[in-house]
Amino acid sequence: MNADKDDRAVGDDGFEDVQGVLVARDADGAWRYRPRAPGLARGGDGRAQFSLIAAGPATMLALTASWGVPATTLDAVRAELAARAQLPPAQLSLSPEPVQVGTVRLMLGDGAGGFEELAKTQSSGAPPYHAAFNLMLSAEQAAKVRKALGGERGWLELRYETLDAPAVRRASSAQNERSLSVETALRDAQGEASLRAELYYGEQFETDSGGGEPRARSYSGDAADWGLPKP
Repeated sequence: MNADKDDRAVGDDGFEDVQGVLVARDADGAWRYRPRAPGLARGGDGRAQFSLIAAGPATMLALTASWGVPATTLDAVRAELAARAQLPPAQLSLSPEPVQVGTVRLMLGDGAGGFEELAKTQSSGAPPYHAAFNLMLSAEQAAKVRKALGGERGWLELRYETLDAPAVRRASSAQNERSLSVETALRDAQGEASLRAELYYGEQFETDSGGGEPRARSYSGDAADWGLPKP
């Protein structure tokens, strides 16, 4: 239900879980974060954007997915990190992890760990990466969704596919120059003549740290964690 199934305090990518949010510290002391799991978008009244309406033999499902962090949660994360650093929260730099969000999938499960794609769409492209779904369900599919709304896990989930922003490419160069001068004098019957020659040699070295390949990740959130009222 989380990214890369990472339940450690600090993952191998430098992220740790603080207040349910994945955070990592940069070399300059600034912090960045990313949501641990997707859920549902909520309106101004705080209600989840989700509806399940029976229409004869079929059922209509409409929802808006979200992969973001509520402002209140983010304030709590900032306060905890600031307390560690003994700084006022306002002085702590905390910004979203730069990522590219690709396909968002709505998955229907069998209750035993197996899932199949129910629908897919693209996100809004900016935090909190909203993605809207509107579809008709068969009676069998609707029964599975209702199990999920009843709090049972493994029946319905959201999956966000992301790509980490590529690392900054850094290049450096060095130059080496050498010169050699030769001067000689020759005497012939008419007198003395001089000859001067100069050899110049230069070389330049360039190194490239490389940007590295961006890492693909998948974040999933089970419907049992969406905070919906049970039917």
